[in-house]
Amino acid sequence: MQPEQTLDIDRVTAEAGALVEFREVLLVGGDGDVQLGTPFVEGARVVAEVLDQGRGKKILVFKYKNKTRYRRRHGHRQAYTRLAIRQILTDGQAGVTGAEDKPASSQRRRAAPKARVQREEAAEAAVPKAPVDSAVEAPVAEAGTKIGRATRARRAAPEVASSQVEEPEGAAAAPEAKAKPARRTSAKKTTDSGE
Repeated sequence: MQPEQTLDIDRVTAEAGALVEFREVLLVGGDGDVQLGTPFVEGARVVAEVLDQGRGKKILVFKYKNKTRYRRRHGHRQAYTRLAIRQILTDGQAGVTGAEDKPASSQRRRAAPKARVQREEAAEAAVPKAPVDSAVEAPVAEAGTKIGRATRARRAAPEVASSQVEEPEGAAAAPEAKAKPARRTSAKKTTDSGE
């Protein structure tokens, strides 16, 4: 029995234990027979199982320019997916039953935004909506301008007249803010020394 062949590739969107199928095979070899694709081998597929998702060793990138005090240090860890190759199939060979059920990673990425939209719609449906005053929202909709959440809440809040505001008992009235005196500017006298 051959030892398990593992392979680290760039991150693929799949969970551990899932089967992934690659249809873009460049070369198939083994048993003295080699098939070279132009650019891909017709009908060839590779079925692999995702073992785990990981990140590589940290690489430090350091930029330096002499005599200009320019130094930049940046770190990077490459994300990878560790695969175990289960089968290499050519024309007409039947594959593993679990691989056809799951879409390829590119197809899975296209379906993700739809799932996200459904989650957001479900979250909005769960939150009870407050009644909206149509008099406040109508001018905004007509003008076609965007306003922030705080501005919309402030406009929707009932206005309170200053006569309705109660002051606490025993509290002295706040002193009026003193107006700053106008700034004095001194006009410099210019003398003509050329006489």
